Amino acid sequence: MSSRYSLITAILVTFTHIPLAAADQWVKLATPHFELYTTAGEKKGREAILYFEQVRSFFLEASASKRVSEFPVRIVAFRGEKEYQPYRLNEFAIAYYARGRNRDYIVMQDISSEHYPVAIHEYTHLIIEHTGLKPPPWLNEGLAELYSTLTPVGKKAAVGDIIPGRARTLLTSKWIPLDALTSADHKSPLYNERDRAGMFYAESWALTHMLFFSHDYRPDFPKFVVAASSGKTTDEACQTVFGKRLTEVEAGLRQYLKGERFYRAVFDVKLEKSAEDPDVTEASTFESGMVLADLLALRKKNNEALSAYQQLAKDNPDKPDVEESLGYLAWQSGDKEAALGHFARALAAGTKNAQMCYDYAMLSRSGTDAVKNALPAFQKALDLKPDYAEARLQLGLMLVNTRNYPEAVAQLRQVKKVDPEQAQWIFPALAFAYLQTGDKEKARENAALAKKWARTPQQIERADSLLQSLEPKKTIAQAAPAHEQVPRIQRVERSEFQVEEQAPPANPFVAKEDKMTRVEGVAQRLDCSGKTARFHVLVGKTAMIFDIPDPNRVLITHSGEMKHDFSCGVQKPYKVSVDYAVLPDPKTGTAGIVRGLEF
Repeated sequence: MSSRYSLITAILVTFTHIPLAAADQWVKLATPHFELYTTAGEKKGREAILYFEQVRSFFLEASASKRVSEFPVRIVAFRGEKEYQPYRLNEFAIAYYARGRNRDYIVMQDISSEHYPVAIHEYTHLIIEHTGLKPPPWLNEGLAELYSTLTPVGKKAAVGDIIPGRARTLLTSKWIPLDALTSADHKSPLYNERDRAGMFYAESWALTHMLFFSHDYRPDFPKFVVAASSGKTTDEACQTVFGKRLTEVEAGLRQYLKGERFYRAVFDVKLEKSAEDPDVTEASTFESGMVLADLLALRKKNNEALSAYQQLAKDNPDKPDVEESLGYLAWQSGDKEAALGHFARALAAGTKNAQMCYDYAMLSRSGTDAVKNALPAFQKALDLKPDYAEARLQLGLMLVNTRNYPEAVAQLRQVKKVDPEQAQWIFPALAFAYLQTGDKEKARENAALAKKWARTPQQIERADSLLQSLEPKKTIAQAAPAHEQVPRIQRVERSEFQVEEQAPPANPFVAKEDKMTRVEGVAQRLDCSGKTARFHVLVGKTAMIFDIPDPNRVLITHSGEMKHDFSCGVQKPYKVSVDYAVLPDPKTGTAGIVRGLEF
């Protein structure tokens, strides 16, 4: 569906700014998908959070990607520039999106309704981030500007209207050559300086608009986004997808903007008003103080954030929230051990933060007493948020790795909504766990799903191997040619059964390209001081070292009923067999990567 526009007409549109009423009290509004902290008052806050719910609904309906955060997005909206100043991204941005370690943030100078397009712009960045794509800055901003025009059209929604301010800039300012525009990174003056960023945004929007709507480009635009997000330069992406050099695209853009006909997309998705009824409370001094301290940490003003947290801890002893944020600050600074300490204290203090419990479990699963710390933390995350799919998946994988197959099945079966990213892990784990519990039918069913959702040749190979091991085998007598002598199977007293061949269960962590070998020796030491753990084993008279990048990617088996919990440091000597992918590293002295341990 098309609509005629004239750039000259579009730039005549003006808006009147209506200032917000002053309010000193922080208000917290919460819906299932957003939490909004604002000093702009309850009325404005209520309108804004319901608008975000409306926009979220549009993206879920209209976008091919359904990946969103499992936790509410935190929106912090000030009532004006003065309050916003210490937390702003740069000198001109009146809002920004940022992804912290523990949540997504949208930070806004104010929430006046005329700035709602800015809110959509920032939410578009969030959606793009969760797709896993990494588009270059110009394309990321161009898409965000394009979707910022989202408006209701009867029972539908439209995207693509001309943005008057951007059009005015294009008509009155000197253009940035496209090779410079498309190569600018987030540190470039084109992106960060007020007098240059205006043209960067305007031209990025115009180029994206043309590629999205022009008949010459629109059919292949999705392929272009993928190509431009894969590390190719924009020139290379244009040649690969459109068969044109960037200079040709630039000439086409100038002609495109001289035209009298422009297009917008109309989606069969109605922008319904949200039916959510937000919970509204006055935020305490402690709550608002934590929000502002978290923003300082988000902006990587670590010293200021630390001082703020320390004061909050002094004024509010025994609050787990402070320990949580101190843990994330330490993690952000690269101090993993300090982060683990803060998270453990928050857990002991009765945290209600499921995300932190999950992060603590993920951090501690490769350290000292991994099973002792990680399993309860995963379980606490699920107690707080039973629908936390990623936590249940990781708990299930860890239970498989610790050979608690019945509980692994019980946990993994509770993941009701599996996205493609999770599917590549959950179905192989379920297949293997079912096989170990003796349910071959369920194992075969999940192995087939594992193959269906496999993304890499290695995952396909593992699924095929598992399926082959589950195929019914012919008896020895059936399998051998008639002219060959077959060893007779001695019958005892009954003959209701036959002896069948059975392949050993495949190690799901062995990659197709791995050159595997096995050694037997005596465990000496587990070194956890580096980025990956290193296992030292005495093989005969030779000391060998093996990398363990991820303990949850090692198949652990043993005879008898004894159990062994790995701890970092010197090991009490015990016999161990190591299955490893041969990958010698002269710098570290390691022989390869551990795929399986048997003791």
